[in-house]
Amino acid sequence: MCGIAGISTLFEKDVNFWKKWIYTFSEDIQHRGKDDAGILLMLRHADPMPVLWGKEQYNEDLQFIPTKPLLGSLSEAVNGMLLHQRLSIIAPGDRSHQPMCDASGRYWITFNGEIFNYIELRTQHKLNTVTDSDTEVLLELWAKMEDKCLPLLDGFFAFSIYDAHENTYTIARDRTGVKPLFYAKREDAFVFSSEESTLRKFMGVKQVRDEAIYLHVKHGMTDAVNWFEGVESLKPGHWLRWNPNLRSIIHRRWYYPSSLLNIHESRPLESLLLESMKKRLRSDVPMGFALSGGLDSAVLLGLARHMLGASEDLHLFSIGSKDEPEDERKWQEIVQKHNGGLVHYIDTNTFKTSHIEDVVIQSNRPPVAWNNIAHFQLCKSVRDLGVTVLFNGQGADELYGGYPDHFVEAWQSEKDEILPYAANFPMSLDRIKKIAWKRKLRQRMSQDWKHRMDRFFWGHVFTKELINSNEMELHPKVENVKELMMGEYYGANVNGKFYGRLYQMLQWEDRNGMAFQLESRNPFADDLHLPQHVLGKKLLHELMEGGRSKGILREAAKNYLPEAIYNRTDKKGFSVPEANLTRKWGGEWNSWIMSSQLDHVINRDYREKLISKFPQLTPKDLSIYFRMASIGLFLERLDG
Repeated sequence: MCGIAGISTLFEKDVNFWKKWIYTFSEDIQHRGKDDAGILLMLRHADPMPVLWGKEQYNEDLQFIPTKPLLGSLSEAVNGMLLHQRLSIIAPGDRSHQPMCDASGRYWITFNGEIFNYIELRTQHKLNTVTDSDTEVLLELWAKMEDKCLPLLDGFFAFSIYDAHENTYTIARDRTGVKPLFYAKREDAFVFSSEESTLRKFMGVKQVRDEAIYLHVKHGMTDAVNWFEGVESLKPGHWLRWNPNLRSIIHRRWYYPSSLLNIHESRPLESLLLESMKKRLRSDVPMGFALSGGLDSAVLLGLARHMLGASEDLHLFSIGSKDEPEDERKWQEIVQKHNGGLVHYIDTNTFKTSHIEDVVIQSNRPPVAWNNIAHFQLCKSVRDLGVTVLFNGQGADELYGGYPDHFVEAWQSEKDEILPYAANFPMSLDRIKKIAWKRKLRQRMSQDWKHRMDRFFWGHVFTKELINSNEMELHPKVENVKELMMGEYYGANVNGKFYGRLYQMLQWEDRNGMAFQLESRNPFADDLHLPQHVLGKKLLHELMEGGRSKGILREAAKNYLPEAIYNRTDKKGFSVPEANLTRKWGGEWNSWIMSSQLDHVINRDYREKLISKFPQLTPKDLSIYFRMASIGLFLERLDG
């Protein structure tokens, strides 16, 4: 994909200011796209100036031709800039260079994402474009209707529009937050970027918020709250407009998940799946498919094979754990034989401590588990083979009821309806009953009693003040499975009590993919119409067509699946032997766990005791051990 950034200043800045921050911002987002780069300078009392940045020359038929070198264009007259680092996926030629200007010369855009229905939008709205890019379609739509165009977009995006007439900067983000976008404001400037680290440097922030460390270690939440004071993440489904003349910010939500309840998508799910895949196969670069051995990735691969034909070469990428219970190779081979294609395996037995360091350095976030390391290594393997787009199955469980948590919740709200299908549950009925009882007990507690309970179980780990300050729940109280699934899919956009399970996974897909200039496509998570079909409208037993989890999806995609996958009911997900890998390498992490940067948040005696008991720790304690090590490493790098 791409990297975008921008600065708008309120007071006059010298050349050294612009030189420092333009290069700093560029360096921090450069890994997101190295195919091209561009910069637009805003000038007092003059038109915006596109300057030469990523290329030495451009085709003569470009609509707008940057001709001026950067350094010679910098002066005290500059009061803003837009920056773009490009990973070319659609219309990769020079004609799609960014920042891009609309036909009137009023609006300039720096865009990160894909608008998959850009061809249809161009026809429907009679847009005259000079490029074949989705960026220009979005830009011309914005020129016609501004933010009113956002609900029309099918895809994922984060972008900024500069209005040269009004001297305003608008930043916007897609419905589920597939693409990241951060912003910050200080007394003399407003800034935004695809990378959080850029803004942290600009704001001069050197410490992670205690709440972020707490949620990471206790719950494995890496994206539930902002990590640095003053650096905000633009919420999914929102736009923000900065007006430097008025020194004002207007912040609006443009997408309401509750609107799904008023939209009745009557087309068969099979038709929606085929339409979604048809649009997402639009690409001018090589594509590949993640292959887990489960239902979701098999559906996407089967749909793609159907649409591309039998002769199309397909590259499939899988994680394997040889001689481990988590190994899914048996199922992956079944899918591969059914669809054809060349499988590339990444073996978890090759993972080691240095791979954790690589993830922290490249992603600027501490990993939650070896699962993040596995996906990082998979993305590296994909890019090493020259593939630029990777299809993933994220979002299907949230749409169609595939998580064990859905069955736990359903046991409380629709027990009689799901009980006949108990043999096909993804976990044992006894375990579901036990977990449901525990959660129901906690959900009935007042916040004060929840804090008392947390102090009893976690008081030897975290400070009393930190425990008492947190009100975020891993499993908040919901009315039924419909509300739970909406909360998992759209996170805080539904209700602030949800941390966003899907959102966190999408952020890790972006971080790991962008580390290697790889675009992740998740049809179940970024499609406009698939959520309109069932999300928030059906209880779990209604989604279990045929009495199996995600039955509605199984039936719709039956013709594209191997019979064994169609009938498979166990749920493993993206399986990695977490405990064994931590036992193997965790002895090397003592300095990370004992980092002084953790002393004010996590009890030092507890960490020493944890190390003394390693590697005889339980799987649960080993998970905490991993998260504590990863945050320690992250903080040491941040400080150093």
